[in-house]
Amino acid sequence: MPQVRDLFFEEFYEELERVIGNIKRQESETPPPKLSREVTGKWIDFVFKPPEDDVTLISVDGGVQFSEFAYGGFIAVGRACALIHIRDRGQGMVKRVKIYSGEVFDDRDRYSIPSYVRLISEYEAARKASEQVLKEGGKPLVLMDGSLYFPRFPYAIHDYQHHSTLMAELFEAVSSLYKVSVAEVFPLAAVSKDSSVFYLHMELLKEAAIKAGLKKEVSLLEEASSPYDLRLKMVDWTPEDKEALEPLLDTVPLCDTALIEHSVSKTGFSTPLLLAPSIYYVGGSIPAFYRRIERVVGGSVAERVISALDAFFSTPGVAMTYFKPALDARPLRVDLSASILGFKGKWKSMKRSRFVDEGLSLEALIRILNHLGYWFCNEVEYNIPLHNADKIARFDTDLYKSKYEPYLIERLKEAGFDTTRRRRALREVEL
Repeated sequence: MPQVRDLFFEEFYEELERVIGNIKRQESETPPPKLSREVTGKWIDFVFKPPEDDVTLISVDGGVQFSEFAYGGFIAVGRACALIHIRDRGQGMVKRVKIYSGEVFDDRDRYSIPSYVRLISEYEAARKASEQVLKEGGKPLVLMDGSLYFPRFPYAIHDYQHHSTLMAELFEAVSSLYKVSVAEVFPLAAVSKDSSVFYLHMELLKEAAIKAGLKKEVSLLEEASSPYDLRLKMVDWTPEDKEALEPLLDTVPLCDTALIEHSVSKTGFSTPLLLAPSIYYVGGSIPAFYRRIERVVGGSVAERVISALDAFFSTPGVAMTYFKPALDARPLRVDLSASILGFKGKWKSMKRSRFVDEGLSLEALIRILNHLGYWFCNEVEYNIPLHNADKIARFDTDLYKSKYEPYLIERLKEAGFDTTRRRRALREVEL
């Protein structure tokens, strides 16, 4: 095999030099970000302090693996752990495993179903751990890996037709954790180590357009979810509207974390942004969405799905900030339950994202960020409790193939599930 790879190295080298040349030309022509001033205007300088509040930190992470079979059979196994960090008493742990079985014939499902299975296991583990801490008289702070936000809300009716029960379980798991959080007044947060979204970028662009007096262009901006989506929509704009907005647009747009990295040098955090449900950014309507599910899925299953979705959209929703815990640290995205910032309404009422009001107390957010700043170590161990949860919950492929999958296949056969292996899987075993 090494000889086969070496066979192509000369061609690889030539192509790489061509690509490097293009990158150098592009980088030499790239000016500073045009929204830097807007970024610094939303940045709050802050030096993080060791946490003083008596909370019980719960760090949550999970992993997932799946097996595919020759005639469409599909099994996904998700597992998650919630580590309970009890001050002066060590750690406790709550574990959850979720298995999905069915048939998959669509590449979208091969990606989305494992993701949903993992999320269910994570949210259920987080809720059970929270309830355990509350029962013992503690006050939880739930810290999850990744995001609390659905950047691409599963609005495709196919999801609800093909795996409707799984979708109901997903939204039940999410809304159940939020329900406990709101009732018992404790925060949920999530740290995304590698985020490349444009939520902050787009809100700052709208503010810059408002300051420039571009009222018409601001309303047009509301329809775009990212700078790239905006460029596509601008094709249909009038020449006057394009010309008016162009001075505010970067040739190569920077995602939120890159924008902050290029604009901010001090430790601190960005003004929190309340995120609207992403279904609104695809021209969706929640009542119309429910009607489609009722029509396509039907019966008691549709009722369960709609009930779960309505509970999800009735939560206070998600806010987002970026924080820089150390001078030499890259910014990290932090999602948090909007309820801790005083948002008490139903999430479905928020049609567009917006920054929190000036003068709003950010004390609850600062308490969370003090914990994150305290546990920050370096770019790899960006949060020690989450790092520990990751080490336990990570689902290694070799472990799954050697321990879980053989037993899984044996039991599936006994149940009558068609476990005929795909040729690709047989070839990999042979290799």
